Amino acid sequence: MSTPAAEALESALDFGGVVLPPGAEVLGVLDQRGIDQLYALAVALGPDTVDDLLRASGFGVELEPGRQVFLPPVPGFDPDRGTDIASAQDALPAGRHRPARVTREVLVDRGEPARPVAHLWFYTT
Repeated sequence: MSTPAAEALESALDFGGVVLPPGAEVLGVLDQRGIDQLYALAVALGPDTVDDLLRASGFGVELEPGRQVFLPPVPGFDPDRGTDIASAQDALPAGRHRPARVTREVLVDRGEPARPVAHLWFYTT
C-alpha cells in the first residue's frame, strides 16, 4: 500500500523527469497545487553521485557556483543556509506526466562534501 508521501514523491519525480541515483535519500517533498503546480525535493546524495543525478535526469545546463534559487524550500531544509552552493535552471516540454512545460531548478549544496544535498524544484507557470 502506498502512502501520500510516497505518491507525492513518485509524482514529483515523474513530473520533473528526475532519476535518483542508487543510495539517494529523499529528505523531504513539498507539493503545492493551485493554478500552477510546484514540487520541491531535498535529496541527500553520495559524494560522487551529483553528476549521476544530473545526467540521468537530463539536466543539460552547467551549475553556476553561488547562484541562489528563490523558491519555497522543503520545510526544514533551507538551501539559503548552504555554504558551497551551485545551481541551474532548465525546462522540459509537455509530456506524459506533464500537461504543460515544466521549469526545473536544481541547487546543490556541497557544504558537507561527504553528503551533498540537491534541492530540486519543478513548476509550471
